Amino acid sequence: MAVVSTSTSLLISATLGVLVFAGMQMYKSQLASNEWMTIFGGALGSVLFCLILTAINNFENVAFGKGFQAQLFPEIFFSLLVSMFASGLVHRVCVTTCFLFSMVHIYYMNKMSLSIHAVPVVPVVPVKTGKKKN
Repeated sequence: MAVVSTSTSLLISATLGVLVFAGMQMYKSQLASNEWMTIFGGALGSVLFCLILTAINNFENVAFGKGFQAQLFPEIFFSLLVSMFASGLVHRVCVTTCFLFSMVHIYYMNKMSLSIHAVPVVPVVPVKTGKKKN
């Protein structure tokens, strides 16, 4: 698997985000046609959420230096708001499913990030000596 630079990842995620948003708008009548398609529209909205969050975080890493982390407010909240708005332009139900799928996405993104970037914690075990306390 090839690793791309942060600036390349910014460009890719921003481009894909625009394409997903445009696709949702182009096919909004089909996405609103039945209940399964509205659920799919919400899933597309959550993919848009991941792409927007990735683009924002990559931009911050390019602008402010490596190690800059996305926080709940404003990055995650803004990304969720934009993706739910884009889903709302398709159908009302897409907003709800977008929120639910986005919560699942953010859980697994956090889990993956912790497995890659977290510093392992070594438990401190007390050393027993031969002396007893009375």
